[in-house]
Parts: sequence; C-alpha cells; structure tokens
Amino acid sequence: MNLRECFRFPLATAEARRDLLVGGALMFTTLPGWILNLGHRLDTVRRLHLGDPPWFRGFAPWRRTFVRGLTAWLAIAIYLSPAALFGLGAWFGSPWLWAPCGVAFALAIFSLPGGMTYNAAFGDIRYLYRPDRAFRRAIEGGRAYLHAWAIALAAISLSLLGLLALGVGFFWTSVWAWNVVGYAFSRALALREGA
Repeated sequence: MNLRECFRFPLATAEARRDLLVGGALMFTTLPGWILNLGHRLDTVRRLHLGDPPWFRGFAPWRRTFVRGLTAWLAIAIYLSPAALFGLGAWFGSPWLWAPCGVAFALAIFSLPGGMTYNAAFGDIRYLYRPDRAFRRAIEGGRAYLHAWAIALAAISLSLLGLLALGVGFFWTSVWAWNVVGYAFSRALALREGA
C-alpha cells in the first residue's frame, strides 16, 4: 500500500468517479449526505474485503445505505461522547478536565478506523459500539495502521484545497479523501487477514 495507490483508488474507474460526483452532490444536503457517504464507504470496504468488484456500485439501495451510515454515525457519537462530557465539564468551571478531554478525544479518533473497518469488512457491529475492541484492533494493526493514518492525514489535508473552489469544492474533495481513508485502513487491517 502506498500513497499513489490510495489517492488513485476513488478515481480509478468510471464507477468510482461517478460515485465521487454523486457523493459530493449529496453533501449539499449536509448531515443526510454525510451519512449516506459514510454508509457507501462502509459498503465499498466490505466489497474490498470480499474481493467482490466493482468496488463502487452507487448508493442504492438508498435506505439501506443510509441506515448503515446512520449506525456508524451513532457509533462515532458514542466514541466521542467521553471527550464531549469532559469538555463540557471543563468549559463550565473545571479546567482540569481539559487534559482528560484531550486524551479521550485522541483515543477515540485513533480507535475509530479500527472499529469501522472491522465492522465494514466482517459485519461485526460490536466493533462499532465497543471502543475498547476497536482500540485493540488499532494496536494489533501495528505499523500498517500507523501507515494508514499517515495516508489518511495527507488525504484529509489535501482535501482542504477544495475550499479554494468557492468552498463547495470541499464537498467533492472531502468525499475523495474519506474514500482514500477507507481504502487505506481496509488495506492496513481487514484485507491482510483471512478471517
């Protein structure tokens, strides 16, 4: 897995480019579009793991894609809730809570790709709602997981250039970046296993 391979993945085929255009347009609906893109990305990772091309098949069935994305969105809220609670406590008068807020946030962000990828590839929803299991997956990923993180950070940083296109270009560059992220973590975690 290298940067070029990961950056090219969301653009490599006509189906990929079509899904990127649709995904970016869906972002105009804000949260529903983000949730649909999340469900779509999980479906793509699942097909990658199963070796079931074409990887990009659109967003249909829309309802199932939305529900899958919504399930993952709720998991993100669960992962980030301890950081939010510590942050609220710090904001409302206990500044010593900023340190645990930062630690909880960093752990959640570090662990999320492990849980999301495992859930997408193997259909095991427990990894969405058990941050401890996702953290273990992340640690087990070792150097490959850290390499995927480096690629993810590069793609997310590059996606900010979309803001230069009147701000709305970011809708498409962010969809591209998150597909790069999904691919990088699927290669780092799920695809190197046979289980």
